[in-house]
Amino acid sequence: MERTQKGLFDKPFTQGDSLMSTRTAVLGRLFSIALIFGAAALFAGPASAQIAAGKAKFVGNVTGSSVPSNFGTYWNQVTPENGTKWGSVEGTRNVMNWSAADAAYNWAQTNGYKFKFHNFIWGSQYPSWLTNSGLTTTQQRAEIEEWIRLACQRYPNTWAIDVVNEPIKTAMPFSAALGGAGSTGWDWVITSFQIARTNCPNAKLLINEYGTENDPSARNTYKTIINLLKTRGLIDGIGIQAHYFNIDSMNRAAVTSMLNDYATLGLDVWVSELDIIGDGSDAGQLAKYQDVFPGFWEHSSVKGITLWGYIVGQTWRDGTGLVTTGGVERPAMTWLKSYVSGSGGGDTQAPSTPANLTATSTTSTSISLAWTASTDNVGVTGYQILRAPGASGGSFTQIATATNNSYVNSGLSASTTFRYQVRGGDAAGNASAVSNTVTAATQAGGGDTQAPSTPANLTASTTSTSASLSWTASTDNVGVTGYRILRAPGASGGTFTQIGTSTTNSFVDAGLTASTTYRYQVQATDAAGNVSAASSAVTATTQGGGTGGGCSITPTVQTQWQTGYVIEPARVANTGTSTINSWTVTFTLPTGHAVTGSWNAVLAVNGQTVTARNASYNGTLSAGGSTTFGFQVSRPNGNTMVPSGYTCATP
Repeated sequence: MERTQKGLFDKPFTQGDSLMSTRTAVLGRLFSIALIFGAAALFAGPASAQIAAGKAKFVGNVTGSSVPSNFGTYWNQVTPENGTKWGSVEGTRNVMNWSAADAAYNWAQTNGYKFKFHNFIWGSQYPSWLTNSGLTTTQQRAEIEEWIRLACQRYPNTWAIDVVNEPIKTAMPFSAALGGAGSTGWDWVITSFQIARTNCPNAKLLINEYGTENDPSARNTYKTIINLLKTRGLIDGIGIQAHYFNIDSMNRAAVTSMLNDYATLGLDVWVSELDIIGDGSDAGQLAKYQDVFPGFWEHSSVKGITLWGYIVGQTWRDGTGLVTTGGVERPAMTWLKSYVSGSGGGDTQAPSTPANLTATSTTSTSISLAWTASTDNVGVTGYQILRAPGASGGSFTQIATATNNSYVNSGLSASTTFRYQVRGGDAAGNASAVSNTVTAATQAGGGDTQAPSTPANLTASTTSTSASLSWTASTDNVGVTGYRILRAPGASGGTFTQIGTSTTNSFVDAGLTASTTYRYQVQATDAAGNVSAASSAVTATTQGGGTGGGCSITPTVQTQWQTGYVIEPARVANTGTSTINSWTVTFTLPTGHAVTGSWNAVLAVNGQTVTARNASYNGTLSAGGSTTFGFQVSRPNGNTMVPSGYTCATP
């Protein structure tokens, strides 16, 4: 999901940069390599005191057109943010601008750090001429192979390569040149890796994607692609971007669960583009780093973590920076240094002891337990359920685990006594002391074992912050005692979890986010602990925010060159008196100009009119709040015009 950095030195191409025709590059390769290593003397000497120095895993970061002077103070792995994207290198066909890539590679070689090439194939920030100059798929294929071959030749000591970036989330306009969907559905991805393996046999070949962290459906698709590559021996590791718009809404337990899922594939995992905002404050960013970063760092499948920028004001998204341009560290950076270096240590604090364990109900075949939840400095991930036979004697053994503070032990014999204890656990493996012991006995045989009927006709109505549910009541042979309310995120995917209970056939889910979609189901329960099947799901979308909103747009030309330019940041600000939940910016491109890439907004082009709408994660702005997006444009050689007629609306 990464896009152009707002750094002073970040420019795809400027007049005066050294140019190299691809054909000349091949003939002059020896001379080019000599220049690369000779130029290394221009960069800082060997860096020291990186936060992950001496660790088995690295903590890296990205570079722009040059390497910041304090880069080696913190980071020991290098990824060019834009300098190794095809559109930055070969914006004009057969004219190569390797300057930013050279800077990063030189620095990594001089200091002995891993250099990752990001990326070969991506449906964004590729050269516009590849798809708009009338090339056939055969010609496109030849250009793709030449691009990969030249990159592999120029940077022979590359440690790893993001061969394909965002195969799921970003549409691929030139996939036909690589075989299209084909028989596997992902032939173009397989072909990309085959070309990379042929030309870069010594580099680790990785795939990279965003949005799989908290979306099981997207993750399953990603795992399908990965397995296609794995069975062919083409992939060496998995890249998960871990951007703030996914990670800020997760906790350590969710991170661990996601990584456990990826671990089943038997491949190394690389956290490739981590950034965190939290609630936007120093304290909020610190708290979120303390919560989720150990989940990544301490997981055995994760072999390294790359952050996506660190200098405040120069990261791709406001609020993710860690160090000011004056060198002042935000609290999250101070903590990160201490934690990774080891002085802060890993999580060694156990959760508090679960309290008030009780047997809430029994049947002839089950005992239902509930307790007061544990607390933890990072987060409780679950509970161990321990059981011993009889009212005394015997040993407690673990019979199950639970992720919340209740559990039903079913399949028991009638008229039988058991004793129970519960222990809390966290993602680092710390376990609490055991709870109080509760003794409970199943009822005599012939008790109520019939579940209520399934709730029917579930419906929903919404406001901007709530969803009101109602349904046809269930029936039961003895009597319905209540209902469990289940919710899942989005119109599809995700997992249903219990969010509340009701003793009537209605429920109001409050405190929701405006313009957001949820799915609901309901289950009925009776006094014996029998639970009905879940109702049919109903989908509900909260309404947009209140009135009083308005917005403004302030575009900035970050950099420009003979045949193009980058607008970044284009800042959208809420000028109204209440929260807005969506925004739309329109502007006009000069004749002959064409958008070649965008980030943090969804763009639609009709002739020379461009409409930019908020992405899923940056539409909600409080009064006085702002967000940014950006885009890159190609233009006729020598034309110096830029877009005009910007307007902003809050539909």
